[in-house]
Amino acid sequence: MRKTIFFCLLFCICLGFVGCKKDGEINAAMNELSSFTTALVQKVEAQQGSIESVDEAQRFLDSKREEMAKKLRVLKEARGFQVSDETKKSMTESITKNVTNVASLQIKYVGNAMKNPNYKSKLEKLIKDYQSMITG
Repeated sequence: MRKTIFFCLLFCICLGFVGCKKDGEINAAMNELSSFTTALVQKVEAQQGSIESVDEAQRFLDSKREEMAKKLRVLKEARGFQVSDETKKSMTESITKNVTNVASLQIKYVGNAMKNPNYKSKLEKLIKDYQSMITG
């Protein structure tokens, strides 16, 4: 009887440690996403949003898509009990900020898009590809 109680208690303690296990992985993935997003936005802005800079940003996204999707998989695989409330909140804020930064490129370069339909379609594709990578 004592052994059973001991093992149940030990199991509960281990479960408590497992509960926060994913916080570090999620925070690392969020840092990677933020760095990636910053680099992507900078590539578009490098030449004041020229079509060449959008092409460069698309190549960058395409080259890093699988790597980023793999890193972000931890977000999809984490269960509620494995992530602290603080990490859930920061994850939501980080994803929202990153998606907003990329989507705001359409607003920032609306003039370019109005003058050049090819530019508009390339920028829309870049943003759509980014969002699909996140939601994957």
